[in-house]
Amino acid sequence: MTSNTIKFAQFPFEYKGIHFVSKVAETSRYLPQIMMMGEEFIAMNKGAIDELMPMLQDLSLEEIQENLDVINEGGTEMFLEFGNETLERGR
Repeated sequence: MTSNTIKFAQFPFEYKGIHFVSKVAETSRYLPQIMMMGEEFIAMNKGAIDELMPMLQDLSLEEIQENLDVINEGGTEMFLEFGNETLERGR
C-alpha cells in the first residue's frame, strides 16, 4: 500500500499578535531557495498579509480564516495557515 501523504516544511511566525505557519511541500522545487531566504521568506509572508488584510488586528479569527482560504485556494505546494497557538487559545 502506498501513501499519497504530502509532508510540509513549516515556517512558524507571529505577526500582529497572531500566530501563523507558512507551509511548503518538502517536494517543492522552491523549498531549497526558501530555506536559503531565512527571515526574508517570513517578511514576504508578512507583506502578503499586510497587502490582503491591512486591518488584520480589527478582523475576527473567522474573517482572517476566510482571507487565508482565498490565499490558499488552488494551492498545491504552499499554504498559509494559523499556527497552533492561535488555534488553541485564539488571538
